[in-house]
Amino acid sequence: MPFLLIIALLTGAGGTAIRELALTHNFVSANLSYNPTIDLIATVKSDPVWGAPKVVGSRLKSKNMSMLVTSQSIDIGGVRKNIRLPLRVISNQFISLKLGEKFEVRGSALKSKEAKVAALVVVHGAFTKLRTANPILQVAAGIRSSFSRTAKRFNSESGDLIPGLVIGDTSLEKPSFVTQMRRVGLTHLTAVSGENFAIVAAFILWLAQWFIRRMKLRIAVTAIILIGFIFLVRPSPSVMRAMVMSAVILVAKARGIKSSPLPSLGLAISLLLLIDPFQAIDAGFALSVGGTAGILLLAPKIEARIFQRTNRAGLSELLAIPISATIMCTPVIIAISGLLSLIAIPANLLAAPVVAPITVIGFIAALISPISAPVAHLLLVLINPFSWVIVEIAKVGAKVPVLKMPKSYLGAALILLVILGFRFLKKKYLAIIAVLSIVGIVLTQSGWPGKNWEVVNCNVGQGDGLAINLGDHQGIVIDAGPDPTAMNNCLKAIGIQSIPLLVLTHFHADHVVGLPGVLQGRKVGEVWLTNYLQPQIERDQVLKELGKIPSQVVTQGSQVTFNSGRGQVRIKVLWPRNQIENFAAMPGDGSSINNSSVALDITIGKLRIFAGGDIEPPAQEAMMAANEITPVDILKVSHHGSAYQYLPLLDRLHPKVALISVGLGNSYGHPSPKTIAALTGRGIKVYRTDLDGAISVDPTLKIRTKKSDWWNISWG
Repeated sequence: MPFLLIIALLTGAGGTAIRELALTHNFVSANLSYNPTIDLIATVKSDPVWGAPKVVGSRLKSKNMSMLVTSQSIDIGGVRKNIRLPLRVISNQFISLKLGEKFEVRGSALKSKEAKVAALVVVHGAFTKLRTANPILQVAAGIRSSFSRTAKRFNSESGDLIPGLVIGDTSLEKPSFVTQMRRVGLTHLTAVSGENFAIVAAFILWLAQWFIRRMKLRIAVTAIILIGFIFLVRPSPSVMRAMVMSAVILVAKARGIKSSPLPSLGLAISLLLLIDPFQAIDAGFALSVGGTAGILLLAPKIEARIFQRTNRAGLSELLAIPISATIMCTPVIIAISGLLSLIAIPANLLAAPVVAPITVIGFIAALISPISAPVAHLLLVLINPFSWVIVEIAKVGAKVPVLKMPKSYLGAALILLVILGFRFLKKKYLAIIAVLSIVGIVLTQSGWPGKNWEVVNCNVGQGDGLAINLGDHQGIVIDAGPDPTAMNNCLKAIGIQSIPLLVLTHFHADHVVGLPGVLQGRKVGEVWLTNYLQPQIERDQVLKELGKIPSQVVTQGSQVTFNSGRGQVRIKVLWPRNQIENFAAMPGDGSSINNSSVALDITIGKLRIFAGGDIEPPAQEAMMAANEITPVDILKVSHHGSAYQYLPLLDRLHPKVALISVGLGNSYGHPSPKTIAALTGRGIKVYRTDLDGAISVDPTLKIRTKKSDWWNISWG
């Protein structure tokens, strides 16, 4: 046994080393230091897909189309070599190529953070198709295209889900829906998984019994059809995992209880890792193995226990499969997401009965769709109500709070301890531990933001998001950060349900892309905007999302007063002026835009705050000259604490507390040590979101922070 283990370890390590060596020591990687222009001839290995727009620094990076390819020939600097390498190709234009097609294109080669590719190729021009795909892939592409068009006619989330669940085409699914499914623990239903393979295989086995008597022959026929199914759903690593894991389950069932399923599972894992060693660090692989192991090892025992209490075999099996898979996958889910959905098992139980009819009838409809679209549409009409059930489960379940655990191996370890506790501890000890845990979570959460909080600086990463308390679940919000989820979670945590005034200081992405999170389920009375309407992409997106919400451009002298249950709140605009200012550009990513930020003087009872967006020294100096600047209690440090601060303004404001909204490990080096030294040297207490987490301040300047520490467990 030790000898076999050593052989296995050496084989795995050797395969990984060879693969890593091939990716890092080759003709392309040797030239990546100067981002060379390359002429690439390659074959498409994955369907081109649109990626979501991303916030990079202060700008919103437009979405790109991306695909995996295998190179056939590469020309760098006039030197052409025939070399096979896995590459990632991206383009800001639509890519009309299909899986298996050969093409030629020119682009720039860059280093990639993706471990399984040798380089990233950013396309410069148009693609030239050199060869079409083989007949099998062409037929599969035709089926996928016609089936997607048929499902798209429903124009609903239930219709969009069907192609993903049946053939792995997720192009119709909206990101918000995928987020809901992930939160509820139904991610495996957004695309083809091992469950789908098992259902298709079971259906084929059942159908084959009427034509083939021998079980082994039926399994062989099923395997051949499943191989064809792979081409339809695409032979991606996740699909190959799904097929191999479902094959393990089928073989185990076919051989009965006489044989242990563990050797088959071990063989499947070894085979997949030998084919692609990088799956060893892939979360999807860990989830596939965990789910399969749960079904093989835990499901029979759980099924037997449920049968003892219900005496219903069908119900016992139905409950045992999702429970066992969820138990084994939960530690991995905690490690990668930090979220524990207590509704995951009920959601899977409710969804389980409708998955089979969607998969089987949808599979038949997909095969028919190129031949007769009306018949395929009729079949989809039959299963659309089942798909609607899954969508509604996700919508309702997403409203249920999840338990936020440490997003690390520690979180996984905590869940493993809980699982072992259920297995080995007595019920009375489990009850005591559960009560103590609940009390601990409640006490931990009750301390933040505090009952009398006035100001909260949300922890939104490298961006800005501030809230002013008006009482009665109302608040003024200043900027929306770069992440809708982070902003929404912050406002939920502090109980803001209505926003009489939203101020977007300027249109940089790190201040406005999180706007959907602010608007989610909340009424906004009015929006204040800057008079400098750049950058255009972010501005247009903001105006589109605001829709009919009243908005106005504000300049120096604009002000408003709110009479709330917490006293009078006055907000006065100190900057910008009516005319657009043209200051000398400073190092950075948009001085003109930064210097047009809306700067505010906020008074809450006896508490005063200055918040200046991202204004830099030229604007800070001009603002100080144009306004009477008097001392404040709280300074929201401009531009995430960058080095560009006008120190005479700091002396005039003379704050007691400085808040810096900044992302941990950001590429800008914010906050600047120079700025921190200027603040602390003047006796100002500095709090920063990258180290302290979200920050709340009460009328007495008492500070409470909500760190993302390893012990922090909360509801959200």
